[in-house]
Amino acid sequence: MLTHWTRAQFGSSDHKWMAAAIYAVFIVLVGCGGSTARDPAPSVAVSVSPSVASVQAGHSQQFTASVSGTSNTSVNWTATGGSVSPSGMYTAPSSAGTYQVTATSVADTTRSASAAITVIASVAVTVSPGTAAVTTGGTQQFTATVSGDSNTAVTWSATGGSVSASGLYTAPATAGTYTVKATSAADATKSATASVTVSAPAVVSVSIAPTSVSLSTGGTQQFSATVTGNSNTAVTWSATGGSVSASGLYTAPA
Repeated sequence: MLTHWTRAQFGSSDHKWMAAAIYAVFIVLVGCGGSTARDPAPSVAVSVSPSVASVQAGHSQQFTASVSGTSNTSVNWTATGGSVSPSGMYTAPSSAGTYQVTATSVADTTRSASAAITVIASVAVTVSPGTAAVTTGGTQQFTATVSGDSNTAVTWSATGGSVSASGLYTAPATAGTYTVKATSAADATKSATASVTVSAPAVVSVSIAPTSVSLSTGGTQQFSATVTGNSNTAVTWSATGGSVSASGLYTAPA
């Protein structure tokens, strides 16, 4: 509307005409919101990386948070299970399950982001039997059980003697105490051991009682045998004359 005004409408005074023109421009600008309008403040946004993770029980995972829309990019970390440090280092609990780690903006506590964490059971290895005793050169079968992972394979090793891929241990020629070890193929930091005592084989000896007798022809005498140096105490009886039963009953010849 200012363009339709003429100087003549305000008389010959330059000051009156200039004042009216400035006032008109001011009214137009205010009416249009020219100098008083302001852009809205940017919204704070938070993101967490990685957004999903799988962690073994007791192990750790580093998370990072990104904050936009503010110069204050600090966040507060919280976790529904396990623990998380101020720098976003998460330590899983001992129990398997699904948990969350959340980063909340310090600038705007209504803004946050979370990551989903699956905690899986930690790998554990056991060896059976836990102890064994064998003689030099003898063998002993061991078995390993792995839990916490679908890969149940193990690698066997021994400090003395040898052990096969299936856990069959062969003792060395020297007596002593040795260790058989099974290490998880899924997690090489997890293992279990068994203690093996290797001894020299005992000397087997046999004694008979009585050691001498006198019999008439056809007479009988009961003998007994004692075996030492072995858990198998069975004996086989024989005689140079007459006969002897499996229980040691001797019958003199004619």
